[in-house]
Amino acid sequence: RARAPLTNLIMYTNTIIAVLPDLTERLRVLELTTLAERRSRGDLIEVYKASHGLSQLADVFNFSRSGLNLVCKPGKSKISKLNRVKRNFINERVMSFWNRLPIEVKTAPTLNIFKSNLEAFKIKTRELGTCGIGNFWDISDEVINRIESGNYLENKLKHNIFLKDNPLVAKKKFINIY
Repeated sequence: RARAPLTNLIMYTNTIIAVLPDLTERLRVLELTTLAERRSRGDLIEVYKASHGLSQLADVFNFSRSGLNLVCKPGKSKISKLNRVKRNFINERVMSFWNRLPIEVKTAPTLNIFKSNLEAFKIKTRELGTCGIGNFWDISDEVINRIESGNYLENKLKHNIFLKDNPLVAKKKFINIY
């Protein structure tokens, strides 16, 4: 009996995971990125939409006079304190990544062209070896380095012991230790 294509894919993926213990290699072979990188890429897509009037979040971002860069100064609109916190959080989280993008990426005429230019910029920069200067995909490298370092499992074990010894801290952080 023939297996469904999804079943074959799951079996192939499980085989790779079992054979490749290194997270970096698994992600490379499966052509995946970390959750942190996907979140940052999604943030950049939202900024693109806002800068081109395609998003309801247009008033959240503060653009420079040229309209190409994000700036930190708060807007002059009368907004609640909660909205001000949200605005500053998203601006701080995405501003450095957006401002490092080349003009060709930021001024793409359509969203799909923006996405393809963003991916091409990522590939080109990795090929040139200029990673580690604060681009959005460098987050993945940082996360992977933390996970693959020898201290990760030891620190995780210490953290779990700490949470078991201090259930009030775990409860405050909404961590179920039972």
